[in-house]
Amino acid sequence: MLSATQPGGWSGEEPPVSPVAAASWRTAEDQLFGPLANQPDLCRVVVVLVGDTLARLRRLGPSTAALSDAALTITALVRDVQEQGGLPAHGIDPELVGRAALALRFREVVAEQATTRRLELLAAARAEQLPWVVLEESGDTAGDPWDPYRRLEAQAATGRALLVRAIPDDDFRTCQHTVELLQLDLDTGRIERPPGPDEAPFRCSIAADREAHVGALRRTLPLSG
Repeated sequence: MLSATQPGGWSGEEPPVSPVAAASWRTAEDQLFGPLANQPDLCRVVVVLVGDTLARLRRLGPSTAALSDAALTITALVRDVQEQGGLPAHGIDPELVGRAALALRFREVVAEQATTRRLELLAAARAEQLPWVVLEESGDTAGDPWDPYRRLEAQAATGRALLVRAIPDDDFRTCQHTVELLQLDLDTGRIERPPGPDEAPFRCSIAADREAHVGALRRTLPLSG
């Protein structure tokens, strides 16, 4: 079975965004919008400004390297967006706006890279005539409460997918293991709910039982249609 070469399903050559930078961008969203709850007029301006800045960042494509480079001059970019759009500058921190826009775009880039990688792996599996392929995998497969496990695998021909997880219980002493049936769009790489009524995920307390259920599903799910 083919598998993703890096956790998270992306094996491209681009360097990842540093965790410190990503955390700073996420924090900026709360710092920016939290104080605006009682300032609706200013909030509307900020929403437009963030949206226009986000549009500029989208022109860079699904590149983490380009996003990191843009972060170095993000304040100047926001000021240019303000000027081009005739938006007021009073009461607005352009650096904070820029980091919030970077946070939004970073989430989009991660999703875009993941869908691209899924499609690459599915195509490779079909070329090798392999029925199943692991698209994403991270964490401790045995089930470590402090290192949750997640694996997404799919039938190469149909896009039927299994989301396999081990997540901590409420007291972080043991893990609950689950297997959920999903559907992967073979054109876009996006994860969807399978057609028909929702089916409750399989749940158990032992990783071996989880994998036994996965094996049974691989054997019984139709390989076409």
